[in-house]
Amino acid sequence: MGADGSKGWRERLRHAFAVEPDGPVEPDSATRVIVDDLLQRIVRRRMTVPAMMLLEGWRPMGRISGQMMHALTPFTGVVLDEHAWTGLARWVECRGSIPWMIERLESLDVQATGGKDASGD
Repeated sequence: MGADGSKGWRERLRHAFAVEPDGPVEPDSATRVIVDDLLQRIVRRRMTVPAMMLLEGWRPMGRISGQMMHALTPFTGVVLDEHAWTGLARWVECRGSIPWMIERLESLDVQATGGKDASGD
């Protein structure tokens, strides 16, 4: 540690390329309200399977998606709550946000269909 209490360059370098652990990452309460509303709309429209396919395809680009959302903040801030949008963008950047959305989408679909699969069998 430096004389001023800051971390030394070795300590900072040790965590420079740290990756978040695998697995779903729960959103905070404000972000969860937004995401749950969106996912429930998808389930009501019976678009669960296409949405899951889209999310699976975007999984490797979650960080980029979050960065794109940050870039769009000046435009979306006119129509949407800027703090909610920024919080959502920060969460989407997390490695486990997309797996969490997929799991949540599956559970909402099971609740809506009463346990029947998407094909109706």
